[in-house]
Amino acid sequence: MKICINKMNYFMIYMAWFVCSCKKFVQIPAPVTQLVTTSTFSNSGSATAAVTSLYTQMQFSSFNMSQTCGLLSDELNIGLTNNTSLIHYFKNAMASSSGTYAGPWVEAYKYIYQANTIIEQLDHSNALNKAIKDQLEGEAKFVRGFWFFYLVNCYGDIPLVLSSDYTINANIARSPKNKVYQQIVADLTDAENLLSSNYVDGTDTTNTSERVRPTKWAAISLLARVYLYTKDFVNAEKMSTIVINNNSVYGIVDSLNDVFKANSKETIWQLAVPLPTTINTQDGYNFILIVPPASGGTANTSLISSMLLDSFETGDLRRIKWIGAYTTKGIPAISYYFPYKYKVYRSSNVTEYTMILRLAEQYLIRAEARAQQGSNLNDAIADLNMIRHRAGLADYMGTIDKTSILAAILHEREVEFFCEWGHRWFDLIRTGNSNAVMSVITPLKGGDWSSDWQLFPIPQGEINLDHNLIQNPGYL
Repeated sequence: MKICINKMNYFMIYMAWFVCSCKKFVQIPAPVTQLVTTSTFSNSGSATAAVTSLYTQMQFSSFNMSQTCGLLSDELNIGLTNNTSLIHYFKNAMASSSGTYAGPWVEAYKYIYQANTIIEQLDHSNALNKAIKDQLEGEAKFVRGFWFFYLVNCYGDIPLVLSSDYTINANIARSPKNKVYQQIVADLTDAENLLSSNYVDGTDTTNTSERVRPTKWAAISLLARVYLYTKDFVNAEKMSTIVINNNSVYGIVDSLNDVFKANSKETIWQLAVPLPTTINTQDGYNFILIVPPASGGTANTSLISSMLLDSFETGDLRRIKWIGAYTTKGIPAISYYFPYKYKVYRSSNVTEYTMILRLAEQYLIRAEARAQQGSNLNDAIADLNMIRHRAGLADYMGTIDKTSILAAILHEREVEFFCEWGHRWFDLIRTGNSNAVMSVITPLKGGDWSSDWQLFPIPQGEINLDHNLIQNPGYL
């Protein structure tokens, strides 16, 4: 977290300029300053660029989180790679000594630092009208809450960095998970109240069809997830219902091939790649195989595990539509299976955006919240069936009791959200199933399981810089 302020701010403005090159994303001029100071927020164009630059930087985070957590869990295999980082993830043998396999700590705090700077500068700016300031502050608080959520689920107790003040951040200690979650709820609640109900373009007030900036619905959606994770099932049901009921904007897309397309009706929030480009999404570019899996690096190396392949029910269209195969021409032919939710490997015709939040999750959040409350099991089954039907499956026909329905919902999450932002890994941990599952899976991957491996190690370099940080149990 000890980031050189001048370098970080320069990078932030550079990325803002990069975003500005994508007229489809935001039509705004580049900031005239090199540092994010009050002058950056003296006009709406440069202020908006400072905020939207965050989304450009986050392009790689989707693939990183999906691959990392997929390897840690039972979703992905390392294929033929000899990449040390991926092997350590796969064998549940992460180490604190190398930042290359210590999780999202550094990049997440980089985003949080920038969000804090934006919030502070907006507070001091008198040049922007209230509607624009509200939208930009709402986006910054949303991003901060978003990354606190991923940090607390990866590392447990974490430093609650709420300032850009280097002297404070340099010596900050870890805060308990419950306090972090309180801050996440506060940030997302503020974002809900500040953000527009409509998707807006670079003016911050004009409506657009591009679903690439957070709205109040994104804040409510993430709140629903946070309440589910913290076992506040009443509020999880309430928040997910609010989003589901906005059926003029959101709906379950009938075709599985269309779910991850740009601005699909299932989209609550996506990331758009700046133009011009030949890469639609980092997930598509790095997961899709057009040749046998690579032996080095991190791209085009990860394969769908046999455990995930075997978890699909007979006739599940997700097994057909969302898993691709590259088959060699030799004898015998070898088939390598890979995540194929994104269909575009490379193309200058952008048809897909990186999915962050989508409506299917809200249905399964509500199903789980309803089942956990125990009083409306039939409604929980109805939500579950919404997702099953889209996958070509029949209604749930199992026992109508809380335990059975919850198991069915968790299985549905496994086959619906595989290789999406770590859902499977976090589900195993939050439901208390990680030890039972991974004590069987990890030895098959060549590793030794310990309950300590549920958390990532804090990068040792960060501990060396901040002596108030304490390493997670089990890591040297």
